[in-house]
Amino acid sequence: MKLVIKGITHPVLGMVLMMTLITILSTSCDNHEPIDRNIHVGYVLCNDHSCMDTASYFNQTKRKAVGVVFAEKTDDHPALAVMFDELNEVFCDSVGMVNGTSTDITSFCGFKNTVAMYNSYSAETGKGSPLAMEMINFHANGQSDYLPCVAEQRLLASSARVINPVLEKLGGTPIALEGDCWYWTSTEVEDNPGVQAWLCTTDNGRFLATQKTQRHKARAIVEIYDPE
Repeated sequence: MKLVIKGITHPVLGMVLMMTLITILSTSCDNHEPIDRNIHVGYVLCNDHSCMDTASYFNQTKRKAVGVVFAEKTDDHPALAVMFDELNEVFCDSVGMVNGTSTDITSFCGFKNTVAMYNSYSAETGKGSPLAMEMINFHANGQSDYLPCVAEQRLLASSARVINPVLEKLGGTPIALEGDCWYWTSTEVEDNPGVQAWLCTTDNGRFLATQKTQRHKARAIVEIYDPE
């Protein structure tokens, strides 16, 4: 069988041209960059729980932005996003009340901590964690917003300068980096859990043991589980 390319019928020449064409096409495919389906810092979290880069977001009108990704998925935690608005509330409204959170400052356990804080409410006394009560009901689109633990809040602090322009562009409140830039974490102090929990500053990630009855800023975050 003879290969016909632009009127050339010589079998050897046709084979040479065919191999050349295959090589060119193969090289073109090899040089093509693979599609990146991962979720990256600065991506937009939408109300249908999807994530996309800012260019893709502003080129569509179907989805509404609700947060910005501040941490990529690792072996220790899923991707994490911060919501647009800030809270300002007390951690606990009863001195001496233990809210049942983990005191591990290295564990990524903010969601479990927030649930424990929420469940610490006592119907008999009417005391508990106003911050957790507000946090659990913070988001209306089915996402489980929670108060970050120390480890998660420090990740947020490290990404604040990167994500703040995105937050502002989307109409959200930027993470405070000057003045009052201390935020509640959901981690109680190990030696004094009934009285103190950790505040974390976003300017350098330092944290400070603070009385839980004090009112301070707080930021809701959410875990993002992307299907494999």
